[in-house]
Amino acid sequence: MPQQVSFYSDAADPLHYACRLIRRALASGKPVGVCVPAAIAPRLDELLWSFDAAEFIPHRRWDGTTPPAPGEVLLVDDASRLPHRGLLLNLGDDMPGDAFEFERVLEVVGCEPSVVRSGRQRYRAYLQAGANLDHFSAAG
Repeated sequence: MPQQVSFYSDAADPLHYACRLIRRALASGKPVGVCVPAAIAPRLDELLWSFDAAEFIPHRRWDGTTPPAPGEVLLVDDASRLPHRGLLLNLGDDMPGDAFEFERVLEVVGCEPSVVRSGRQRYRAYLQAGANLDHFSAAG
């Protein structure tokens, strides 16, 4: 069965939008991993703590030394380090090396021209690999 990849483009604030997607992904009951560049991981970590005052999104920057708790979102800079192959949310400009091993991939693409270009390159790579693609606007 071909892999399912969903693109969310035109996100004015990709990290805030990612928090919304992570919350929905957790509701699916599948393990969730986030591939996030080290430079922006602290900001995402902070946002996940404060995203919704009435709801906690269990997460941590995972170093691979302790087993994940059930329902815990793992933040990594390299998707190959994740201990599961459930749902992967990619916040980087490059396609994660192990992207095709995951059950489902979510790609968040911001508005900056260079980010849009790299998102289009990833879209074409997934398409050429035979993934089932869908696209949603994150604008608004």
